[in-house]
Amino acid sequence: MFIREKIKKVNGGKSYIQHQLIESIRTPSGPRQQIVLNLGQLSLPEEKWKTLANCIEGFLANQKTLFPQDPEIEAKARHYASQIRQERLDRAQERITGGESAGEEPAQYEHVNINSLITNDAKTVGAEHVAISQMNEYGFDKILQGLDFTDDQIAYSKMLIVGRMVHPGSERDTVRWLSETSGAGELLDSGVKLYDKALHRAAVLLWENHAAIEQELSKRAREIFSLKETVILYDLTNTYFEGSKRGSKVARRYKSKESRNDCPLITLSLTVDEEGFPKQSKVFEGNVSEPGTLKDILEGLKKEDGMFSNDRTIVMDAGVATEENIALIRKSGYKYVVVSRKKSFEDTFWPETDEEKIMLSDGKTTLGMKLVRTEEEAFLLCHSEAKEAKEAKEKSILSLKEQRFEEALSAIKEGLEKPKRQKKYDTIIERIGRLKERYKVGNLYTIKVEQTDGKATDIKFKKNAQAQAKEEAIGTYVLRTNRLDLSGEEISKLHRSLSTVEESFKTMKGNLGLRPNFHHTDTPTIAHVHVTVLAYHILAGILKKLRTAGVHYNWNTIRNILATHIRVTTTMNTKDGCVIDVRTCTAPTEKQHTIYNKLQIKHTPLGRKNIKSPMKTQRCSAEK
Repeated sequence: MFIREKIKKVNGGKSYIQHQLIESIRTPSGPRQQIVLNLGQLSLPEEKWKTLANCIEGFLANQKTLFPQDPEIEAKARHYASQIRQERLDRAQERITGGESAGEEPAQYEHVNINSLITNDAKTVGAEHVAISQMNEYGFDKILQGLDFTDDQIAYSKMLIVGRMVHPGSERDTVRWLSETSGAGELLDSGVKLYDKALHRAAVLLWENHAAIEQELSKRAREIFSLKETVILYDLTNTYFEGSKRGSKVARRYKSKESRNDCPLITLSLTVDEEGFPKQSKVFEGNVSEPGTLKDILEGLKKEDGMFSNDRTIVMDAGVATEENIALIRKSGYKYVVVSRKKSFEDTFWPETDEEKIMLSDGKTTLGMKLVRTEEEAFLLCHSEAKEAKEAKEKSILSLKEQRFEEALSAIKEGLEKPKRQKKYDTIIERIGRLKERYKVGNLYTIKVEQTDGKATDIKFKKNAQAQAKEEAIGTYVLRTNRLDLSGEEISKLHRSLSTVEESFKTMKGNLGLRPNFHHTDTPTIAHVHVTVLAYHILAGILKKLRTAGVHYNWNTIRNILATHIRVTTTMNTKDGCVIDVRTCTAPTEKQHTIYNKLQIKHTPLGRKNIKSPMKTQRCSAEK
């Protein structure tokens, strides 16, 4: 083998240099030269080309080197030899079987030197196999074909989603993972060239068609899993960016769910059914008013009329449950279970009977309930031990703030009676305003500053009704619904199902790469979010199958279990002077076997590929 430099011309008269690995072969017409591999443009000096060619041929012949190699040459040689070996295996397999082997393969026997045996080019296939199998079950290729995606665009889209499920990261990191670590390319049987801009374009294309894709995925899930979809859960979350996002129309500073109020945010809304299957999503500005987002979601659900049960119930938290939105839900013909925004009710509103108590699913905490029905709605007063315990810490923090706020007010008041202290009315009002801003509890107090001739003479303050209501509300909340057919326990159960959508957000943020988001402009930023949502569509089906089969692992655990299922190439020398390359998957472990069984997919995702080629004696040492 040797390396040849070739100058190629393109349209416009421009030219570029390409280096090719050439092999001399014997033919009936005499010796000929054929291209083994296009190497691109080498950065090596010409005097090292022959050394590189010899080293590549040595790796292909599975020969050991006699002398130490230049690390740069050795790294390049290993890379190119791996590419050549893979191409030869693919061509050999096509000639022998025309594709994946079916049935039992015939026995093959060879005399081999066991000391020559090496295993290389290991690629993970476990979690990728699970993800791709679920995409195939959903008919993801046909969905994209129906939207006029090309074959290459479909391949990039699937790689992008598989990457987000198995190895969440930026497009650049996904390309590195797909090229160096993952066997997803072999599983997809795609020969597309991997580079980050191709994945960027695929992400944007998926986003431009996300509504149609999500609708089709939702439809396939409904058919496959016979989903009832009588309950629609709606909630919002936000995700933050470390960068400034200057010039962005969607990234805004606001209250972050992760308490990162110093960072720009975007908001994601999501509707899921009672089993956690996503239905539709939408990205809003980071400072969007939560109540204002419901109209868009209801319009989206209306477009899918006929796909859901007529007895649909929307479950929402207090952030969205304004009177206007409740009226909008009624007008749309939906039922609702929401957390009431009204914090206080007349004492006579609730019955004097004792609370009805139920044990929650954890088997440790109880929930007290009082149910009141009116002509149009039912109200359920809930007292949660778990919520009370959680809010106890918040209450202690609030009490400390109140104590320090009162001490600061008292210090200002005492200063009014001392000489050489500030007494100007406007200044005292300003100082009190600064205290309110510092301690964030000023709304819980009624404060009156008395004055004479522009000078403050006294400060009177006491806690107001809002403070009393806040203290009494520790551990309590009120649910309201127009489902008058439900018992108190059933109403509470529907509300507690909101944890399903909260778990969805947790999964997307923790396991599916919703963050970090490294993009600077709006379109790629939103596209990144929607790739995660599409990944969650696929993951929901996987988790449903496992839960039905009694396997309750989360996705991170499943990925870890499947991480050791790999595909490798084993190379060995034979007694008759040939080299055998065999590419196959490792046998699954007991836990991997169980997961594949529960998901009803093949234990070995790819068939065996092998090739036997003559071994030529070549030098692989640096030329003198």
